[in-house]
Amino acid sequence: MVIKNLKIVLENRIIEKGYLAFEDGIITEIGEGECHKTAIDGKGYIAMPGFIDVHIHGSSGIDFMDAKEEDYPVIANSLYKEGVTTFLATTLTSDHESLKRVCQVVNKIKKEVPSLGGIHFEGPYINEKYKGAQNEKYIRLPDIKEFDELQKISGNSVKYITLAVEKEGALEFVKHVTSQGVVASVGHSDATFEDVKKAIEVGLSNTTHTHNAMSPHHHRHPGIVTAAFYFDNLFTEFICDKIHVCPDTLLASYKIITPERFVMITDALRIKNSNIEKFQLFGLDCVKKDGAAYLTSGPLAGSILTMDQGLRNMKEITGASLIDLAKITSRNAAKSLHLSDRGTLEVNKLADFVLLDDSLHVKETYKLGKKVY
Repeated sequence: MVIKNLKIVLENRIIEKGYLAFEDGIITEIGEGECHKTAIDGKGYIAMPGFIDVHIHGSSGIDFMDAKEEDYPVIANSLYKEGVTTFLATTLTSDHESLKRVCQVVNKIKKEVPSLGGIHFEGPYINEKYKGAQNEKYIRLPDIKEFDELQKISGNSVKYITLAVEKEGALEFVKHVTSQGVVASVGHSDATFEDVKKAIEVGLSNTTHTHNAMSPHHHRHPGIVTAAFYFDNLFTEFICDKIHVCPDTLLASYKIITPERFVMITDALRIKNSNIEKFQLFGLDCVKKDGAAYLTSGPLAGSILTMDQGLRNMKEITGASLIDLAKITSRNAAKSLHLSDRGTLEVNKLADFVLLDDSLHVKETYKLGKKVY
C-alpha cells in the first residue's frame, strides 16, 4: 500500500511532499516528490510516527486495575483516535492480588491488542510523603521476589516500573529489574540528587511525571527535579495538559532538558473519553473538574489529556518544530523502552504512523499498516 502527497516528518528532516509505502505491517519505502505508483492521496497531511504513551491508567470509563479482557480493545480503539499506536497499561499502588490480576489479563490479551506494549507498574514501592493519588494503605518496600512472581505471571509483560529509589532495598531492586530490560523510573519519591545519582549507576533511566509527586528543585536541597535537569541519560516524563505543570514551567523544563530527553505522557484516568464526573481510584474518591481529575480531598489525581492535545499544547508553549514534536511524542519513549522497531519513520520499521492536519488534529491513524482510525 502507498500513500502519496504527504508531509513526512523524519528523525532529522522533513520531506515536504513525499510518499510512504508499506507492506505486511512494515515500512518498505519513503519517497520524495511525485509518486508514480498507484497510491492513496494523503491530502497534504503531516505524517508522524505513531504516538507512544508510557503512562496511562485508562480511558472510556475503564481503568486497567479492573479492566477485563474485552475492555482492552475498547481502550486501544479510543487511543487510536488521538494517534496512540503503543501504550503501557499503567497500574496503581495496590495489593498483590490486584497487580496479579492485571498481569494475568495482559498476558492473555496482549496478542490480540497490537498497540498494547506491556505494563507500567506505578508503585507500590513509593514514598508516603509523595504518594499523590496513590493509596497509602498499599505502599511497601521494593520486593524482588514479588516483582519476579508478577513478571512471570505477566509473560514478561512488565516493561516499566516507577519507584522511590531512596527506600530500603531500592538500589538492589533497580539493578535487578533493569538487568531484565525493564525501565526503572523514579517517581512518587523524596529522593535527593545524590540518591538519584546512585540509582543511575545501577540502571535508573527515567523520571515519572516530572515535577509532580517528587522532591523539587531547591538551591540547598536538590532533589529529583534537579537531577532530571542535570543528568543527560535520564528520560523525563511530563504531563503536558498545562495543569499538572504550568506552561512557563513546561517551557523552562523543555529548554533545559531539550527535546532529546523529554517524554510526553497523558497519565490519563478512566474518565478520559467518558461522561463520568465522580469515580474511585483504587479506594480513593475522585471528581472531574477544571479539565483534570482531583481527589475529593483536594490534590490532583490525574489527567484527561489526549496525546494530540498535548502535542498542540507543546507546540503552542514552546514553538517546537515538527521534528522535535515527533521526538517527544514517540522517538524518546521508544528509545527509553528499547524499542528499535518504532518511534521514527524509517524503512524496515513498523508502519505505525499518524496523519495530522496543519492544526495538528489527528485525521487518520495506522497500526502495522492498517488504518485503525
